[in-house]
Amino acid sequence: MQTKTEFLIWDKIVNSAKTKFDYEKYLPYFSDSKIYDTLILHIIVGFASGESHETISTNLHNELRHIGIDVSEKVVDDIIREKHIQFSSEIYAAYLTFSMLEDEEDEKVILGYVTDLLESPRVY
Repeated sequence: MQTKTEFLIWDKIVNSAKTKFDYEKYLPYFSDSKIYDTLILHIIVGFASGESHETISTNLHNELRHIGIDVSEKVVDDIIREKHIQFSSEIYAAYLTFSMLEDEEDEKVILGYVTDLLESPRVY
């Protein structure tokens, strides 16, 4: 079960990516704005887990069909196309989160790292 802190970590990652997402472009396909959080999280987690663009596209298309959203595979593929670059910080934050959770790092420490990464990016 997800703890409150873990929820905050994923919420931070998704909210950061949402600032980079072109909602207007996809409104004709998804009238329910709640679906965007699911789309964004699915894309980020897929790339952070090392899945290919094609695998993420197929899985997301199947997931959308499963919940009753009829959208073409081309639209789903178009959504994912630029996201590997656009969401690079968020993908790295998700990868870091997975790794740190696996190493049983304190969730508050992870939240701190993710917050720093997404709100105050630095080049070393």
